[in-house]
Amino acid sequence: MTIDDGAFHEALDRLVPVRRDAAPDWTAVLRRALETPAAPARSPQRRYRLGLAIAAAVAALVAPVLAVGATHNWFEPRSGGTVPEPVFVPVRGRPAGWVRTGSSWFVVYVKGGGGRCGYDGATWRIALVETTKLPARVVDDRRISGAMCGNDLQWVKAGRFSDGRHHEVAFMLWTTPAIGATTYLYRTDGGKLSLLATFPGDQVTLKQGTVTVTYENRGRSPHGELEDIYRFRNGRYVKG
Repeated sequence: MTIDDGAFHEALDRLVPVRRDAAPDWTAVLRRALETPAAPARSPQRRYRLGLAIAAAVAALVAPVLAVGATHNWFEPRSGGTVPEPVFVPVRGRPAGWVRTGSSWFVVYVKGGGGRCGYDGATWRIALVETTKLPARVVDDRRISGAMCGNDLQWVKAGRFSDGRHHEVAFMLWTTPAIGATTYLYRTDGGKLSLLATFPGDQVTLKQGTVTVTYENRGRSPHGELEDIYRFRNGRYVKG
């Protein structure tokens, strides 16, 4: 039997109403039905497998970006949250930590760099960004040291640490866990960064008028002690 069989024509004419002003072409209808099979519906299991495949492809594309970002500490600002616009716009580098001090922002950042950890040829710098008049602008910028793999900015703080009358900022920068860390204390009054003191030590606690430095063991202390206390007297910090 073929699609031109007369029996099919008669059967279809009886079952399907026919417009009287147009002759039906049942041969063409049957040919299209035979030549164009309907697309099978996707089963839930097939859709699940397709979703897994898409998720795997996205993960493969995103993983390198996340790995590089983790190496460069893109996702770990030491001040928390999103980088404020007055910090990332005027500063010519990668902000690592920031804090508000008076009408300004104090920023610790890395300038330049490349290589495996992003620190080859880079330098650590600090900047004071004034926001009294817009647009925000850098009013002071200082070099701290060269950068290297293993560096870690531990924290950034603002307060009135020395005599209770001046705006000041401090930050702890680890060279490496084996070498140790240094805490830097700057005054920010007058739109300028003025270094008050540096404190080598594993842990540094700042209070008004005093700085307490502790060490993991005596071998890490320049004085062979587990704790050193510095007091602010006559415009400077003195031990004891």
